[in-house]
Amino acid sequence: MSREESLGRTHRRFGWTALLVWMFGGLVLELFHGIKLGHYLLDPLRRELWTLAHFHGALLSVVNLAYVRWAEAPGLRPRLACARRALMAGSVLMPLGFLLGGLTHYEGDPGLGIFLAPIGALALVYTAFVQTRAAWSPAAPDPEPR
Repeated sequence: MSREESLGRTHRRFGWTALLVWMFGGLVLELFHGIKLGHYLLDPLRRELWTLAHFHGALLSVVNLAYVRWAEAPGLRPRLACARRALMAGSVLMPLGFLLGGLTHYEGDPGLGIFLAPIGALALVYTAFVQTRAAWSPAAPDPEPR
């Protein structure tokens, strides 16, 4: 198995596993609505942060699944390895920051876990920057159609 195929498998496994986790989390949030859980419904900040965690987690899982096409592109430059790791790190840190920020919070302010969200966002911006630069380079490989 080539390095590119291994990277594609890593993103595929990560993406599907994360999507399962965050979709299950969304079902739990719906359950909280269904049983009228006051701890969740009567706290608008917690409800908003947990909804953001679910949304960002599910969306970034799909981004990782779409990224499989580029991770498996032949001749992908080794310098993009850091961007691939940053994509996965950001896909974990950003939603986790929202989740932890809503878990325990102070009057009107999210908990300390929220500081993970901007760190994850910076990792994702870095990934987008590196990938955009690579896409615009004259020797950028295009994923082969399947």
